[in-house]
Amino acid sequence: MNTKTYLSQIERLDRMIQNKLSEIYQLKTMACSVTVANDGERVKTSSDKDRLGNTVAKIVDLEKETDILVDELIAKKKYITSQIEGIEDVTYYHILFNKYVARKDLVQIAKEIPCSYRQATRYHVEALIEFEKKYGKEYL
Repeated sequence: MNTKTYLSQIERLDRMIQNKLSEIYQLKTMACSVTVANDGERVKTSSDKDRLGNTVAKIVDLEKETDILVDELIAKKKYITSQIEGIEDVTYYHILFNKYVARKDLVQIAKEIPCSYRQATRYHVEALIEFEKKYGKEYL
């Protein structure tokens, strides 16, 4: 795992959580429209008799998975943030924190510093090198 991938774990976990929440929303919407099987008519199919129950079970499972991911995100974000805070150069700290924790792009970060986009890109590369020198043994 390279430094960018390591630092991008926060964004990846956040996206996974958002996807799970989207799945939960879709299942809840579907659960509201699930119809109950009518035993009055006999049809030779082996349809699921308890679709609502199965849908609710899927929702509960997804919510548990989401809770686990949220806990992992909080722990990972706290740990990576503490590592970034260990970077002594203020510009490097600002770039790494805003890029990987606050999830801003380099155009926004360049305006905040202020510097050109090209200079922000150069600072970003230098900050990654500095981060790797300091913490690379843990994840490389």
